[in-house]
Amino acid sequence: MNTRVTLHPCANAIYRKTRRPPAEYSADIGVVVKRCRANGGEEDAIALLPEIFIDGISGEALIRNMTSEQARKHSGGTSTQVYRTLLRGDDAGRVHCRLCAVGADEGGWKNPRDALRHLKRNHFGIGDTCIQW
Repeated sequence: MNTRVTLHPCANAIYRKTRRPPAEYSADIGVVVKRCRANGGEEDAIALLPEIFIDGISGEALIRNMTSEQARKHSGGTSTQVYRTLLRGDDAGRVHCRLCAVGADEGGWKNPRDALRHLKRNHFGIGDTCIQW
């Protein structure tokens, strides 16, 4: 009995990584600090969290502009958005999260703005909701 098996030339197996569940939201900054320490984040970045979230944990607190004092202290005088202090660059020009363990965010992100979703979802439990869905 001769059976012929032909494979389709476009048949590809695509393996996707499994998604981790988002971090649970907590209004207590102490809980967030403990969680980041347990995940292996940089101590310098973890120490910035109470300064960033003075008025509570929110998305607006992450994207607000630095005060002039914070800009002098953290970014050499240039005022940028606060969440950029939680990122570090590499030699290839990509940015990585300082709250994750080294190498945990794989290739990082090309644009710092792309890391903002990661920070909100994986570290602070702040979700974006769509009113159309």
